[in-house]
Amino acid sequence: MRAKIGMVFLLCLFPGVCLAQDLQPFSARVSVSVSAHEKIKGLIKSYISSELQTVGGIVVTDVRPRWVLSIVALESETKGGLKLGVTLSTVVLEPFDNQYVVSLVSPKSKEGVSCFTSGLHRYSDHWISTGASQDLKTICEKIVTSFDSNHIKPAKDSWQKYIDTVQPRMNRATTP
Repeated sequence: MRAKIGMVFLLCLFPGVCLAQDLQPFSARVSVSVSAHEKIKGLIKSYISSELQTVGGIVVTDVRPRWVLSIVALESETKGGLKLGVTLSTVVLEPFDNQYVVSLVSPKSKEGVSCFTSGLHRYSDHWISTGASQDLKTICEKIVTSFDSNHIKPAKDSWQKYIDTVQPRMNRATTP
């Protein structure tokens, strides 16, 4: 308890130091999960990952992602085997970080609460994309464009508003 009070006291004494650490450029982690026939699964994951890296501030990783792009792809074909095209179902999920919830419960309940709350996601968005098989790269580019405009751009804008609000305060706190 004393340690928490001491930490709060230090944070109040040195706001400029604490705020300066927060003013990093926007960065977010995105995981890409693809369920499809093996011959297009790798292509889709590669196209999506490459396109995400062009957005800026995005790290494609499976470790502690902010968003998960879960894509299910189907190739449609006639009974005779003629390929008609591809359909991609994209779901955007936001993993639930249960560390705070687990920290609030008694030590004897931590394991149970952790077990019940790990692996939870918030459903955030969903869309279907279709096109010719040879247009798979373009379809993936459009998926990333939609994800960028609906999720990444609003997060970047919010982060910039935070920086714009904190920056003047930080300058006042650090100016003698």
